[in-house]
Amino acid sequence: MRVTAVGHVEFRGALVEFVLDWAGEPDPQGAPVSFNQGNHLRQHATPGSRPVWLAGSVELAGPALPDGDVAGVDIARVATVIGQVIAEQEALRLRFRCDPEPRQHLFSPDQLQVTPRHAGMVDTDDVVALLNSRCHPRASPGLCFALVGTTLLCGFDHAHADALTIDIVLRRIVALYHDPATPAPVVAGFVQRCISEDARPTMNESADRAAGFATWEQFFAETGGKVPRFPLPLGDVPAATGQATHVRTLLADEDAAHLDDGLFAALLSELAGAVADLGGPDRLATLIPLHTRGRRDSGWHATAGWLVTNAPVVVDGGDRPGARAAIRRAVDAAGIPLPDVLARCAPQLPAGDLFMVSFLDYRKLGPELRGGQHISACSTADDVQIWFSRTHRGLDVRVRYPATATATAAVVGLTDALARRLRQPVPVS
Repeated sequence: MRVTAVGHVEFRGALVEFVLDWAGEPDPQGAPVSFNQGNHLRQHATPGSRPVWLAGSVELAGPALPDGDVAGVDIARVATVIGQVIAEQEALRLRFRCDPEPRQHLFSPDQLQVTPRHAGMVDTDDVVALLNSRCHPRASPGLCFALVGTTLLCGFDHAHADALTIDIVLRRIVALYHDPATPAPVVAGFVQRCISEDARPTMNESADRAAGFATWEQFFAETGGKVPRFPLPLGDVPAATGQATHVRTLLADEDAAHLDDGLFAALLSELAGAVADLGGPDRLATLIPLHTRGRRDSGWHATAGWLVTNAPVVVDGGDRPGARAAIRRAVDAAGIPLPDVLARCAPQLPAGDLFMVSFLDYRKLGPELRGGQHISACSTADDVQIWFSRTHRGLDVRVRYPATATATAAVVGLTDALARRLRQPVPVS
């Protein structure tokens, strides 16, 4: 899976949109939303806000013909498969309302009709306009499915999906398209998960919970009670600064193989070292997103939705054993719900983006998807967010940052320094 942004991809070909028609109204009672959904909906549910969507694309057939036909793709079968996947996943059948607090209302599978609509030849700008019009919190639900030539595109307002959802949906569509008898995965309900989290009782101060809070408290003690910012200069970043995206391959597969044992720890420690190389602090404090689906036998492993929390790490440059220990502590601290962390620690929160460093090993999710891409929208940015992805082809990074000359120099310099460090021999621990 190539992790990228819409400014780094190109679409051109005949468009077939799979229009989603929902009959009637969803469940009127509704259910509470998750912590992440609530924050997103409050920020982006008002008219005029810029869409914040995630999308995935995958190749379903051979190259498109010169006249733009989608020969080799069974459009009727694609429509059927899309309807089946939406029926399996509650997170894809949600309408959101903020009145005044956000709630989610669930459609039943039999309320959906999927109809192919041929829309002629399009380019990337047309595809972006389509995603912007379909994938936002005021849509019902905020989804988009389309073929561009032989490329299947699946778009989601962020309230419906996280990064793993993109992979889950693409894999399921590809499997069903090629073999309609593919068994359905065990999928626990997303809505009930949100209900359970909202109704969680006050937790006793167990040893694990106390240790998790201690990790958070130590983190904020080191950061001065603030959620940390990216530690290198970004220049003058006024409100609504446009987003820039830096995408590159850090290591080819054969060069990355020697790092695979403890790769995220290596990335965090060498990222900290690269920051120090460029004049930043010797210790790097940041948040790392962690999915909350649990292990493969948890029942949530194949559930679509926004199932992510954040956890704290502080690492020293080049200290890979220390980074491994910090990640273990972070995993334990991630078991504490973020509302409890905020209530206990009361940190100073940024007005805009969080500085975060994410990692996902797509090799663990299954065979490589042909032409698979995770594509994010381009919006505004006031801090740096970094996504590392280990794929069957190597180690990649995508960086989202404010579009200033100073920030561009910092980000490019940082990834250059990081690539140099990762190519050095592994230190003996």
